[in-house]
Parts: sequence; structure tokens; C-alpha cells
Amino acid sequence: MLYLNTFKTSILASAITSLALSSGAHAEAPVDNSGTIQPTEAREIVISASRIEMAREASGSAVTVLDSDYLEQNQVRVISDVLRDIPGVSVSRGGGLGSPTSVRIRGAEANQTLVLIDGIEVNDVALDGEFNFGNLLNLEVERVEVLRGAQSALWGSDAMGGVINIVTKKGSGALNGKATIEGGSYDTHQETLSINAGTENYNYALSGTLLNSNGISTANEERGNTEKDGYENATINFKGGIQVLDNLSVDLVLRYLDADVETDAFMGGVGAVDSAENSETTQQTGKLSAKLDLLDEQWVHTLGFSANDTDNKMFNTGSLNYKTEGYKEKIEYQTDLFLNSSLVEKDDLAHRLTFTAEHEKEEFKNEDLVYVSAVDQEMDMSGFVFEYGASINDQYYVTVAGRRDLNSQFQNANTYRLTFAGWIVDNVRVHTSKGTGIKNPTFYELYGSSSTYTGNAYLNPEKSSTWDVGSEYHFDAVDGYVDLTYFHTDVDNLIVASWTTTTNMPSDSTIQGVELSMVLNPTNNFRLDGSFTYTDTDDGNGNELVRRPKHSGSINGSYLLPDIQTRITAGAQYVGKQDDFAYDAMWNRSQITLSEYTLVNIALSHQFNEHIELFGRVDNLLDEEYEEVFSYGTMGINAMVGISIKGSL
Repeated sequence: MLYLNTFKTSILASAITSLALSSGAHAEAPVDNSGTIQPTEAREIVISASRIEMAREASGSAVTVLDSDYLEQNQVRVISDVLRDIPGVSVSRGGGLGSPTSVRIRGAEANQTLVLIDGIEVNDVALDGEFNFGNLLNLEVERVEVLRGAQSALWGSDAMGGVINIVTKKGSGALNGKATIEGGSYDTHQETLSINAGTENYNYALSGTLLNSNGISTANEERGNTEKDGYENATINFKGGIQVLDNLSVDLVLRYLDADVETDAFMGGVGAVDSAENSETTQQTGKLSAKLDLLDEQWVHTLGFSANDTDNKMFNTGSLNYKTEGYKEKIEYQTDLFLNSSLVEKDDLAHRLTFTAEHEKEEFKNEDLVYVSAVDQEMDMSGFVFEYGASINDQYYVTVAGRRDLNSQFQNANTYRLTFAGWIVDNVRVHTSKGTGIKNPTFYELYGSSSTYTGNAYLNPEKSSTWDVGSEYHFDAVDGYVDLTYFHTDVDNLIVASWTTTTNMPSDSTIQGVELSMVLNPTNNFRLDGSFTYTDTDDGNGNELVRRPKHSGSINGSYLLPDIQTRITAGAQYVGKQDDFAYDAMWNRSQITLSEYTLVNIALSHQFNEHIELFGRVDNLLDEEYEEVFSYGTMGINAMVGISIKGSL
């Protein structure tokens, strides 16, 4: 792999030395690198809830935002690790670092969650339509938004279960940079370098990271497997923009990923076992967009083109056995018109009209080189979205959205979404949403072919109807809130694996539950977050849906000591019992129950001065033994320490 070359490590070391020297030569205050939305505001601003920036409290949908402060305080290396702190979210990773990782929202399947990175849809067309979170590192991430519930009316087929929107940092201030080196357990080391700058007329941010780990056995060591499975990841991200005219801006985002993870085989009657297998993934994404403001920014037009190209190769003892290629391109136009009026005297009524037109093209190829089979398919889709939003006295908020989807392979579909949020009394906000979702069968489900799987070209799209209602109480004294939300989803035509293919469930599936979330800031130096989720699922035959724990929760706190230099952050994540699939020697499937577990993590950092920070963390402090996926291993107690240097260039 390209990043195993040792001279690249020396480049990073040289960069750190340069930054250290420059930090001693400059006396300016550290440059804020967070972009136009400051950290204190980032957790209250969302984009995914209505395709425009809006306050979280104005959204009737259930949405959680984790900002860069939260990620940095917890020293998050892999984004999926922190998603466990969000209510309604479950994470399943089959092995150590880099192993395939699925994220589910409110019991929906992983490929029913749309994932956006800087506005680019990154779901893998080549791998069952879901996004593999195993390769997503925390590379200059500004915030993570998780929008729960059916969002197909705004975002299309992939958003039947929800949306995860990841936004990276935007360059600002004079040219500045940051370099980080860290290392620890399992011979893991990571080097990261970033530079950025920005003014009112331009901005750019370039960052890259190299991660290498000898890892653990992908197949659970407690089941007699001892071979270590390593992981390597190189990710580069560029984000830039230019103000062409006073009312016209152009933005460009580019991202490149090259990853290699060693894996183990799965055998009927046994589960995962040691083997000499590995998987290589390369992903290239990009988006070019232009924004035009008219009528004093009351009429906004945005035009964008994006592409996502992902290739996956699977090897056994060094020989290429199987490969998949997925490509998706999208052109979209969005216009937003903002109006103000009044219902009666002293009432302020703000209107918003949003119209979006988009066209997508997807291409899918897979090839089994052992059994000599190949598939080459493509699909075209167009979507048209209309949304009306209203705000009355900045106290009550309503949105109504509808979407029409045209598809080259399936029947045209209509979806809708209604939301309401309002302050009914001082400090009490209610919110509710209702909507429908649709998920087209993936290429792999339709046409995938291998030695053990044959696609089903007669699958019908999955459809859902979902609603939620919640109440939020705000505490003025501690600058925070507690929210309690009930949700209910009915799914028609749920696609499930059956023997060596997939089928639609004949009966409706139901998912319902309760989410409790808490955000408190008792002082400027102390933050406390918590969540709890109860999820009840029924696949239509009286069985629980797999890898959806009935009970889960988290607590996370961060405290800056009086010296204003040392910070301690600690958290616990609880995952209750959950079902998973097991197979006998004849590949007959049954459901088993995985044990509950609790992960305790702690992080400590010390800011020596405005340029140099030393940090360290311990994950799985109690050395919990557990499985997230039947027969696959997980990391025991492990630690990392590192140093970060930043300064003007």
C-alpha cells in the first residue's frame, strides 16, 4: 500500500518539526479552524433536517449533532465509535480496526441510512448500498448530524431509516497547520497533517492521515483463533471555495481513501475462523457546486455535481477471488425562497419555499474469479422535491415536504414528510414528525452473484411509514435540556436473506421504541451528555430483527481543570442483549442471543501552550469481552498516546 512507504512517515516528521519551529517564531493567538459555525453553535445548527441550515430547535424531526469539540475531547479516531453515544443508533463491527462496520438508526437496516460527507452521497453502490463506517476516520470533522426517521421525502431512497451528515472543517484565517502523531496498543500508529486558510474571498483546507495497526484476530480469539489481522488506511481530504462575485460562490470537495484490512473466513457450523484473507478498498469522491444569492439573499440558487467511485477487492492467500465496482454520479439543482408576512398584528410569519430537482446514475459491476461469474448493471433515477416551511414568531415551526421519484427499473414513487416543533410554555418544546420512506433493492440484492449467493431480480422496493413525538425540557441554570421521544415504524416488503438469496417478507415488520437524550453544560468548563434507547422489533414472523439491541445507553462527560490546560473526558456505552444469525454445517440459519456489554473509555489531554498538546486515552478500560457480530472478535483494553503541534505557517 502507498502509505507503508517509510519516507512518507519522515515527511510527516519533518512537517511536525517545521510546525514546532514556526510555533516558536509566532506569538499570535491560535487560529480558529472551525469555519463559519463556531463550536458553541455547531450543536444547534443542522443541514440535513430540511436541506438548508436551520436551528436544531426549529426542527420537528429528531436530530442529534456532535461537534468538533465533542470529537476532540473524546479523542475519536474512528467516527463509528462515537455514534454509539447517539440515541436510536446501533453499531456492529465484525472484528478490529477497519473491519466492516454497519450503523443502524431506529432499527432500520444499515443500507436504509443515507450517509453524506460534505454533501456527497457516499453509500457504496458496490456493497449492498450501505456505507462501510469501518474506514471512516476522524479527519478534520467539524460536526456529525444524525437525523432519525424516514427522510425519503427530502433525500430519496437511501434515507428510509434516516440520514448521517458529516461536515469537515472549512479553512479560515491566515495560513496555519497542525500535525499529530500517536501510537499505542496492537502496534497501532497514526500520523495526521492538515493546513488551511481563509478570508471573505476564499478558503481552503487540505488534510491527510495514515493509520496502521497489527490489529487483533478478526475471528474471536476466545473461540481459539490467534492470527492477528492488520489494517492500513490512507485518507486525504480537500475542501475549498472562492467568492467569484458578491453574490456568487463556487465550492469544491475532493476525498480519496485507500484501505487494506485483513479478514477471516466464515464457516457454517463454526462461525468466523482464522484464514489468510484480506480486502482492499479504494474510494474517490468529489463535488463541485455553485451558489447564487438574489434579492438580498432571500432567493438562493444552488447547482452541484457530485460523484462517488468505490472499488472493493477480496483476496485469499494473495490471490484475487472477488471484486466489486460501484459508481454514482448526481447532478442537483436547489432553490430556496424566503418570505415574511404576518397573520395578525404583532405576529411575524416567515415562509420558506424549497424546490429541488436531481438526477442520479448508478453503475454496478461484480466478478467472481473463482466461479467465473460476472454482473454489469446500471440504473437511472430522477427526483423532484418541494418543501414549505413556516415560522410563527420564532416560536412555532412547521414543514410540509413531498417528493416524486422516477426510476428506470421500478415503479415511480411518492413520499412525504410533515413536521411540527413549538415552545408550548417557557422551557418546554414539543416536536413531532410523520413521513413515508422507500428503499429500492440494491444491485447486489437484485443481481449479485457468487459461489454462495444469487440475486433476486423480482424483489419489490421496501416501504415504510413512520412517526414520532417528543417533548424537550430546557434548564436555564445548567444550559442544557432533556428530551424524551417515542417512535413507531411500519415496514412493508422488508428484504431479508433467505438461504442463498434474498426475498421480501410477506408480512409487515414493526419497529417502535423510546429515546431519551440529555445535554447539560453546568459550567463553562464542564459538559455532560447522556442517552438511552429502548427498541422493540418484529420482523413480521414474531422474531426480533438482528443486531438491534433492545436496550442501549451512554453517558459522557468532559471537565477542564482550573489550570485551563488539562482536560479529562470519560464515557460509558452500554449495549444490551441482541439477536444475531448463526448457521449450522448445512447452512441452515437460526437466531442466537449475544450477551450485553459495557465499554468504559477515558481520555486525558494537556495543553502546554497555544501550540503544543499532549494527549492519551484508554478504551475498554474494564477489558470487557464481548461480540458485536456472532463469532467475530473485539478489542480488549487498549491505549493510545500522542502529541499535536499547530501554528501559523
